[in-house]
This record gives sequence, C-alpha cells and structure tokens, in this order.
Amino acid sequence: MEALAAITYWVTWTLIAYYALYNGIFLVILLRGALEVSREVSWPSSASLSEVFANPLTPGISIIVPAHNEESGIVDAVHALLNLRYPLTRIVVVDDGSTDDTFLKLQDNFDLRPSDKELAAVPEHQGEIIDVWASRGGDLTVIRKHSVRLRSDAVNAGLRAADQELVCMIDADSLLEQDALLHIAAPFVADPTVVGVGGVIRPANGVTVSRGAVTNIEMPKRWVERIQVVEYLRAFLVGRTGWASINGLMIISGAFGAFRRDAVLEVGGLDINSLAEDADLVVSITKKARDEKRPYRLAFVAEPVCWTEVPNTFSALSGQRRRWSQGLGELIAKRRKMILNPRYGVLGMLTLPYFVLFEFYGPIFGVLGAFIAVAGAVTGLITWQLFMLAFFVSVGLSLISSLTSVLIEESAYHRYSRLKDVFALLATTLVELMGFHLVHTWWRLQGVYRATFRRPSDWGTIERVGFEQEPEADPAR
Repeated sequence: MEALAAITYWVTWTLIAYYALYNGIFLVILLRGALEVSREVSWPSSASLSEVFANPLTPGISIIVPAHNEESGIVDAVHALLNLRYPLTRIVVVDDGSTDDTFLKLQDNFDLRPSDKELAAVPEHQGEIIDVWASRGGDLTVIRKHSVRLRSDAVNAGLRAADQELVCMIDADSLLEQDALLHIAAPFVADPTVVGVGGVIRPANGVTVSRGAVTNIEMPKRWVERIQVVEYLRAFLVGRTGWASINGLMIISGAFGAFRRDAVLEVGGLDINSLAEDADLVVSITKKARDEKRPYRLAFVAEPVCWTEVPNTFSALSGQRRRWSQGLGELIAKRRKMILNPRYGVLGMLTLPYFVLFEFYGPIFGVLGAFIAVAGAVTGLITWQLFMLAFFVSVGLSLISSLTSVLIEESAYHRYSRLKDVFALLATTLVELMGFHLVHTWWRLQGVYRATFRRPSDWGTIERVGFEQEPEADPAR
C-alpha cells in the first residue's frame, strides 16, 4: 500500500509539473501576443493601410478558393472577395468535383465564359482539370476539376492559375473583411524577407451577412458553436500572434493565409498526402529557408478577420478534431529530425517540442494523470490539498488563459457590442473548460491512435448551411 501511495504521490507531482510548464509557456506566449495586439491597436492603421493601397510596390494577390459542394455560400464568398479594398486581386475558384449547383450559381451570378487561360505546369495535382472559365473582366477564374477528396489537391490546381506575386488561400465558406488584404499585405511590403502571413479566423455562425459583408455580430445560439468562438479567440487572436512574435509560428490557417508564390512553389505546393496541410506548408517553407541559410520571417496580424462557418453539430466537430490530431501526429513523424535541432531555430527548439509534448501527447498525460490523481484523492493515497493544487495548475491556469484571451479581444476590438453576448462569451469559457474539454480530449486521443498506428487519413465532410442573410429592404419603403 505504501508503494502504491508513493507512486500516486509522484505521479500527481509529475502532473503538476507538466501542467505548470504547459500553462506557463502558454501564458508567456499569451502575454507576447497581447503586446503585439496592443501595438497593432495603437498604431494609426487607417493611414498605414492607405499607404499600402497607394504604394506602387504593393504586390498583387491571387486568391485561391477551393470549393466542393458550396452552393449555399459561394456567391456571398466571391462577392466579398470582389469588394475587397486592394489594388490588384485575381480570384481563382477551384470547383473540386461539386455535385450540387456550385458552378451554376457562379456562372449565373458572375457571367462566366470558357477561357483559354494557359495554366502553369506546377505544382502537380491528381484530379484532372475539366475546363477553365473566366468572368468578362478577367478578375475571376473558375477551374473545374475531378475531385480526389483532398482540399490540398484543389489548392495545387488553383496555384497553377495564380499569376500574382502573393497567393492567399481561403475556404469557400469564409468571408474576408474589406481591408483584410491590406492588413495581411503590409508585412510583405515592409519586409522583403517575409514569406508568409496569417490572419485571424472567427466563427461566422451567429453573424449576419448582406451581399458578402458582415453587418451584425452576435454570439451563436448553439453551445457547440459558442465553444468554438472561445477556442478560436485563444488559438488565433493571441496564441498565434505570440508565436509569430518570436518567429516560431508553425501554423498559418488554410482558411486565411498569404504566402509569396515563389516560396510555395519551391516546396512543391501543398503535400496532398498530409492531413496537416497548412502546418506542413509552413514547416516546409521554414525548413527550406533554414537549410539554404536564407533570411525569412513568418508574420501574423491580429486585426483583419476572416469569418468562416464552423461545424454546428458535435458529430461534425468530432471528425474535424480527430483529423487535426491525426494530422499533427503525421507532421511530427514526417519532421522528427527537426525536433530539438538548433539548425531550425525557434521552430525546432521550442515550437515543435511544445506541440509534441503538450498538443499531441497532451491527451494521454491528461487522462492518465487525472485518473490517478482523482483515484488517489478518493482512496486517501494522496491528500486533498495536493489534489486541489493539481486541479488549480491544470484547470485554473487554463481558465485564466482563456479569460485573458476573451478580455484582450473585447478591450482591443470590442466586436460584441451587446452586453449579453459578452456574458455569453464568459459563460462559454467556463463550459468549454469544465465540460467540453473532456469530450475534446477523447477525440484527440482517437487522433493520436490513428496517427500512431498509421490509419488511413479520413477527411470527412462538414455540411454547410450558409451565412445568415440580412433581410432585403422593402422597395416600397
């Protein structure tokens, strides 16, 4: 019995040390991110954006939009892109084997005609291209191709039609704010060593849209959607801003990110065999730059927002999170030689080890440690005081991190104008940590299992319902 008590005691202290290190590192990243957000808010952005817009050196952007059965929101998405404030944009929609009316809606709304546009030979992709269409002015190109059920394959096909210096990849269920491209292009203009820039992703569930523009922002009504609002605030607004501030950014989301086209083509575009396609691209670009000893920087801007539709059922969300966890495991296995390798700078020495220890193996430590700590406290093998210390370090510090992210967002940008939405946001922070976290851990464990035993990649599908539309005004009024 004494031996079992000793084991439980030391396991509990290991759990305390593990979560103290995890939350300590994240809080430091959080504070770095908060400082960067503060600088962005205090900077005279309207003047600087005007300079970017008027600067003759501002590079053109090709916006690649992979679309598979996106009839519910594709017209809004393209309208929003056409209305963006930016000197030169070219939109490339890749209709990836849609079986609904995605293409017909594009054709009817944007006067598409067959095009003889010559596509580049690279990068390679598996799905054969059927034909190419373009709008009368040439600012919209639509590529129709056979689907192999891989988003990365559609993006690679779109890269063949991208003819501008920068490429921006967004999802078809996403809406960019009007000045989003100016914000995301600013680091490229200011620093020629910047190879990629990420922007903030926010759930569009609960917002109202009119002709491709967000007109009203409210917290969504379903808890599954509210929980993702909190997650995205913590991960994007402050977390990735903090990682970018130390040049350790590993993920630029495929829902909204921009890269120098040459940097993407140098690594062969997206790896169609990788579930972690966005992180895989960033790590590949970083590895090539470090191997060739070229100066580079990956940036993140917290001001522009890309509104994207997130899963509205727990069934769809579970598939997404299993895929994310499996993709991370596959990426770690693929780039294992970069881990703790000083040749790869902050990414190799801090970011990758952090994601291995806390993001990938975190569910295992969490489940085993929590079970042993609870069982030890109930059976008297450890004191309740020690258990409460473990609880505070693991749950309490995580709650502080989440609440801090919410407070930073509200104080900096105040996107939720109604007081009840702010209260709902704070309440969701508690629900997400106390209840959803356990379910999420189980989904992540399934992803760890699939990655460890090399189960076939499963992309799954998420049913789209489209954006909530603002009612049209009565012409008589």
